Amino acid sequence: MSRPRAFLVLLGIAFFVAGLAVAGTVDRLTGMGFFVVGAFLLILPFLAIHEEE
Repeated sequence: MSRPRAFLVLLGIAFFVAGLAVAGTVDRLTGMGFFVVGAFLLILPFLAIHEEE
């Protein structure tokens, strides 16, 4: 896996966890927003048809 794709996966996991934390402590709707962005960033690297190396 290339570095940008690995970075997107790590960023997605960070947003995913932040969404769970925000939903539990602050506001459910804001937490859901973070959760959705994290899920999108997690799946984004795997949507490419082919990888140029």
